[in-house]
Amino acid sequence: MKLIPKQYHELEVICNTMIDHNARCITFISLSGSEGSSSVCVSVAKRLQSQHKSVLIIDLNPINTFCLDDKLPTVCNPWRFDDISCQLGVTNYEGISLLAIQNLAAIEPAKNKHVLNDAVARLKQEYDYILIDMSPALKRNRNNVPLHSLSICSELTFVTVALGINDEESLCKGIRELKQAGHGNIKILISQHNFAPLGERIVKLLEKHAVKWPKLSSRIKAKIIKQRWLFGHH
Repeated sequence: MKLIPKQYHELEVICNTMIDHNARCITFISLSGSEGSSSVCVSVAKRLQSQHKSVLIIDLNPINTFCLDDKLPTVCNPWRFDDISCQLGVTNYEGISLLAIQNLAAIEPAKNKHVLNDAVARLKQEYDYILIDMSPALKRNRNNVPLHSLSICSELTFVTVALGINDEESLCKGIRELKQAGHGNIKILISQHNFAPLGERIVKLLEKHAVKWPKLSSRIKAKIIKQRWLFGHH
């Protein structure tokens, strides 16, 4: 998993939203994957930690797990939600406390929302914030924790939407499924890390109209190409 820079996200807005809603257990979820929800989860955790808050990330994303990152310790204690091992199985990820899904001994207890809620309640006694990196809302996997399992313990849900990946139909479907699963406090995060740079989009538009205005399109295109800063991801 490649994390995009922590400066990329509007972290102050996100953290203030958490404070405004008095939310201590927050779910980060994407629609289909690769929209940056894991990145923003880690970025928020680091921001909170810089404010001297204790933070635990619970990785519940079997599709794109933290095990793909070589900074994660290879030897970790197995844990489960229905006993004290979820408190003993915490490992360290770049200075942040983490419960990694690859060390989750049993997925079945987590499918019971009361078991999950009780586990989060115990963990809240040790941490100021619990951040849950959830599996994509629109992807089905036998190892997924169901969306309804988080409906009691999750006080705020951030849905990461990536420009250039998601469309309005998938967003509406994802929000609808979250609401049906009991998630009432939902906020949208817009990510642009898969959106084509401005220069690339302008050139594409000029090429589209080149047949009608060939000389004008050619002149403008030549000027745009010289502005290399328009072709970088910012």
